[in-house]
Amino acid sequence: MFVFPGQGSQWAGMAVELLDSSPVFAGRFGECVVALGPYIDWVPVDVLRGCGGGASLDRVDVCCGR
Repeated sequence: MFVFPGQGSQWAGMAVELLDSSPVFAGRFGECVVALGPYIDWVPVDVLRGCGGGASLDRVDVCCGR
């Protein structure tokens, strides 16, 4: 999975531009989504895009991957 650690500037949706502009990033991200699917009850792409009804970044399992 892609990790954006607490070192430096982060913001909600920071990977959206890469997701939209880089086929390699989008492909690898998609692979991670499939791999995580059995273990999480939220959709990573919805979180990145800030979709209504998506999981909140206030959830520790979403923002920290725990």
